Amino acid sequence: MTNFEYFSLFINTVTSLAIVVTVIYAALQFKRTAIIHEQNLEWSKRIETSKKLDDYNRLDSALFLNKKFKLIGRKHPLSVDVIKKVINEDSKVAVHVNRLLNYYEALAIGIENNIYDEIFIKSTRRGAMIRTFISFEDYIKYDRKEGNKPLTYIKYEKLIKKWVDEEYQEQGLPILGNV
Repeated sequence: MTNFEYFSLFINTVTSLAIVVTVIYAALQFKRTAIIHEQNLEWSKRIETSKKLDDYNRLDSALFLNKKFKLIGRKHPLSVDVIKKVINEDSKVAVHVNRLLNYYEALAIGIENNIYDEIFIKSTRRGAMIRTFISFEDYIKYDRKEGNKPLTYIKYEKLIKKWVDEEYQEQGLPILGNV
């Protein structure tokens, strides 16, 4: 082999090696970028979740409804007749019930669509969301039937049932399927 052939072989080898190193480096950079993107997405979800949880309308409605129905500590559903009676006495009650249930439905939809952070919401609102669902469960069913709206608050109900089932599993109890 001549010097030119050795030199040509050396250049081809170095070029091939450079291409392989460049491809490996680019793959690592893509992987790193994907990890950073995933971290940014998680951070953005937490920020959006925090903003949603700071909704003062929800707090106002929760406080209003607690005064009307004594929701804190409630473990049984309110009867539809009681809710309708209170609504007839004060029309603002219907607005606050719908506002609070719509708020919780929006959180459930956000969780399902990976917009909000479920762990954050669960750790901060779980008790209130379950208590509210239990309190108004019969009213929700009544509203679905009478209003011909079978999907009303369905995502909220699904989320609550999931959380309750998880709690039963953590305690080693059989899953009931109902709240």
